[in-house]
Amino acid sequence: MPSRNLSTTMHTFIKSLVSLSLTLTAASAQPAFSCCATDEAHQPRPDEHAPISVMGDHTHAKDGWMLSYRYMNMQMDGMRSGTDRISSSDVFASGYTVAPESMTMDMHMLGVMYAPTDKLTLALMANYIDIEMDHRIVSQMAANMINRGDTTFTTQSSGLGDLKLNALYRFYLEDNRKAHFGLGLSLPTGSIDAKDTLPAMNGARNQQMPAPMQLGSGTFDLLPSLTFVQQFDTWSYGAQARGVLRLEDENANDYRLGHEFELVSWAGYNLTDWLGINSGLSYTHKGQLKGQQKDVGTMGPNGRSVTTAFNENYGGERLDAIFGLNLYLPKGMLKGHRIAADVRLPLWQDLNGLQLETDLVVTIGWQKAF
Repeated sequence: MPSRNLSTTMHTFIKSLVSLSLTLTAASAQPAFSCCATDEAHQPRPDEHAPISVMGDHTHAKDGWMLSYRYMNMQMDGMRSGTDRISSSDVFASGYTVAPESMTMDMHMLGVMYAPTDKLTLALMANYIDIEMDHRIVSQMAANMINRGDTTFTTQSSGLGDLKLNALYRFYLEDNRKAHFGLGLSLPTGSIDAKDTLPAMNGARNQQMPAPMQLGSGTFDLLPSLTFVQQFDTWSYGAQARGVLRLEDENANDYRLGHEFELVSWAGYNLTDWLGINSGLSYTHKGQLKGQQKDVGTMGPNGRSVTTAFNENYGGERLDAIFGLNLYLPKGMLKGHRIAADVRLPLWQDLNGLQLETDLVVTIGWQKAF
C-alpha cells in the first residue's frame, strides 16, 4: 500500500504539473516569431539544449541517437538549521557528539538516448559517485573514548549509483514551441551498505555509514517530468517540473529517502552560431527520511551520535540561481559535438533539523547526437 506521504507528494506534484500546463497553454496561445522549423530537421543551435545540469530537457527525431557524459561536483560547507547558519558548537549544544563540517560529492554520469519514433525518446543513465565528509567530535575527552584521541575524522565512499531508465514523449510541436512529458524508473543498483572506520565506544571500528554517504536510495523510484521549450530568433526559454517518488515504504536497511520535487526555468541566448549563454532558477523540495537506519549508531558520550543518524535532520527546500554556457560546434573535426557547463549557486535554503548546507554545484558535460 502506498504511504500517506506518497499520496500527499503525488497530489502536490500533480497540482504543480497542472499549474505548469496552464502556463504553457497560455504561452502557446501567444503569437510566435518565425524562427524555427516545425520538424526535427532544422539547423542545430547552441541554446537548443537546457543548462547541462537539467536532465531530460529534449527529445530526438526518429532513429536518432545521443551519447553524453556529465561530471558534477557538489560542495557543502557549514551547518544550517532552517534558514540560519549554525556552528559545530551549536550542534554539540543540541546533544550531538559528532557534527559534520563539510562534504564533497563527485559524480560521473554516462548517458545514451535513442528515438524509435519522432515522438518517443528512450534514455538510460548510469553514474559513478565519490563522496567524502569531514566531521568534528564534541571534545577531546569524547575523542579519547570513541576515536583513539582524534577530534576530527573523514568518511569516504565510492562506487556505482542507481541506474535510471526514462521515456520522453513529445506531445506538442507547433511553430517554435514544443513540450514533452517523461516517465522514468530509478533502479536500486547503488549500494546502501557502504562502511568506513567510524567512532565507537572502546575505539573506532568499521561500521555502517548514514544515508548521505550511501551510493543509492535502496528503493525503486518513479521519475515523472514535464518540459516546455520555446525558441525565438536568437534566444529561447524553457521550464521543467520533475519529481522523484519512492515506490517502497523502506529499503533493505529499514529506511526510505524522502520524495523530491524540482521546478526549474531557464533562458538561453545565442552569442554566435556556436556559443550560447543561459541562466535560470531552480526550486527543489526534498522530504524527510522515514524509518530508522539499520546498524547506524545513535548513541554517543554527549547523548546522541552524529546528526545524519536521525531522520529529523533530512529534507528541506532550496532556491538556486543557474549560470551556464552551451557550445555547439557546427563544423571541423568536432562537428556536431556539444560542450556545456553550468554553476548552481544557492540563493535561499530552509533545511529540516541540523544539516550541511549546499554552497556550490558545478556540472560540465559533453553530448554528441548521431
